[in-house]
Amino acid sequence: MKQQKDASKPAHFFHQVIVIALVLFVSKIIESFMPIPMPASVIGLVLLFVLLCTGAVKLGEVEKVGTTLTNNIGLLFVPAGISVVNSLGVISQAPFLIIGLIIVSTILLLICTGYVTQIIMKSYFEI
Repeated sequence: MKQQKDASKPAHFFHQVIVIALVLFVSKIIESFMPIPMPASVIGLVLLFVLLCTGAVKLGEVEKVGTTLTNNIGLLFVPAGISVVNSLGVISQAPFLIIGLIIVSTILLLICTGYVTQIIMKSYFEI
């Protein structure tokens, strides 16, 4: 019985990869029809969240692959880091502008996150 359970683990993992790949594929299709530019990965996260909340996809169908991807997330940032290094020529043309934009956008992000958190907390405690 235990051998049969172990034999199904790779198939189960492959099924989880297929589910995540299908969500990403659908999000790429949605991205092509969106009037505003939005990364397919963000659309995929929202789509997967909706599928999980509605029960169309069970957590067990994506949990193992999701955990594996989260544990190895550092590897996923290597291409982004390499592209930053390749863009040093562009960055060196206006370093203070880029640093200023990073600081301003970070502050705006923190402010917006704080306001949204307050709104959600107020609505949560009013219920």
